[in-house]
Amino acid sequence: MDEKLVSLYNWFDIKRDELIKGHEGEWVLVSDNEAFGYFPSQEEAIASAKKQGLKVGNFLAQYCITREQEHQMFYSVNRGLCYA
Repeated sequence: MDEKLVSLYNWFDIKRDELIKGHEGEWVLVSDNEAFGYFPSQEEAIASAKKQGLKVGNFLAQYCITREQEHQMFYSVNRGLCYA
């Protein structure tokens, strides 16, 4: 994974409780260690990033869930399904 995206995710993770409060189940758009808005879908977050001139790799659209919820999710390579 790109170092920039790892850095953005780490910032999100540190600030997670603050960032998701009141926005559970939404998508937050993060760039330059700042939240740029909340959206009902990943697609809308990405579209907003493009409208703002953010380039792929310089922003993160992150689902607003708790660490516990994130740890409960896993990806099944064989089935391509996400379970919670």
